Amino acid sequence: MRNLFFIGLLILFLLLGCANNTPSPTSVPLIITEVNPVCGVAGETIIITGTSFGDTQGSSVVTFNGVSAVVTSWSNTQVSALVPQAAITGDIVVRVSGANSNGIRFTIPCFGPMQGMIVDQF
Repeated sequence: MRNLFFIGLLILFLLLGCANNTPSPTSVPLIITEVNPVCGVAGETIIITGTSFGDTQGSSVVTFNGVSAVVTSWSNTQVSALVPQAAITGDIVVRVSGANSNGIRFTIPCFGPMQGMIVDQF
C-alpha cells in the first residue's frame, strides 16, 4: 500500500512537471512604418508599409486626414491607395477591425525648393 502511495505521488509530480509552459504568442501591433511618397496630389498612388494590416482588406479602410481612400491593393504589410480628391494635408491612417494605426503625415501638394517660386524672365 505504501508503494502505491509513492508511485501515485511520483506520477503526480511527473504530470505537473510536464505542464505546457510555452508562452502565448504576442500580437504584432497595427503600425504604419513608411509612406511613399510622403506628398502628392489627388489620384496619385501611395504605398503604405507597416504591420498587422491583415491579409485581405475586408472592411478595413485607409484615410487621408479623415477622408476615405480607394484601395488598389492590400496585404498584411503593404497597402496601395489613391489620394482622395477631397484630401488635404494631414495624417494617413489605416483602420483595421475598429483599431487605428499611428498616423503618418502626408502633404498635399508637394512643395520642392523651387516649386511655387516666381522667377523673373528678361
